[in-house]
Amino acid sequence: MPPTRVMAHFAARLALALVLAGAGGASAADVSNATDSAAAAGVLWNPEWRLGRATHYSAPGDVWTIHDGSCTHKYIWPDIGTGWDAGAMDDQNDEFIGSCGRCYEIKCNPRVFTDGYGASIDRMGACLDPDASVVITIVDACPCQYTGNYYSNKRWCCGDVDHLDISVYAFEKLAPLKWGVIPLLYRPVPCDYKPQKPAPKPAQPTAGIPPPKGAVRP
Repeated sequence: MPPTRVMAHFAARLALALVLAGAGGASAADVSNATDSAAAAGVLWNPEWRLGRATHYSAPGDVWTIHDGSCTHKYIWPDIGTGWDAGAMDDQNDEFIGSCGRCYEIKCNPRVFTDGYGASIDRMGACLDPDASVVITIVDACPCQYTGNYYSNKRWCCGDVDHLDISVYAFEKLAPLKWGVIPLLYRPVPCDYKPQKPAPKPAQPTAGIPPPKGAVRP
């Protein structure tokens, strides 16, 4: 890892320790639930929460969609695996290589944070429930260098903070879509992991995208 990444990594860990010192960290039930699930699936589970950030995409009509991600390039069925709770990982993340199909538990973490240009963003009042979480599957990448969307990708996906671009369906369980970007706590989990407090769908969830003609369920 380059020296600048080491320093950023250490700073993020220190900040996270301070956040969790006040929040109490992972509960015994969290650890027990995830450890049992991981053992059954043969997956190494990491109970340590990391600081992150999330934007959203894949609403009906969006140019970018979870159904054409770089990992699969095919329609995602809402009732298989984590369904439409999916997202893209920034390609500067230390865990980016091999991230396709990996699952992460995410929850909104009210705080002030910055974007890739150093602008301060206050989301202290954005979270619907900071204790509720969603499990997403990585289906795409958020590249730091992307000519077709240069300003936005550089703003979010260049490694200043671990970033996930998540589906509107996952985002709206954590915070109203109007916020656009929220701070996260996130950690890798087995894809069949059940959160201690699952974040519910909103009363009026975003409309789904029907399968294209000829789509076949796996």
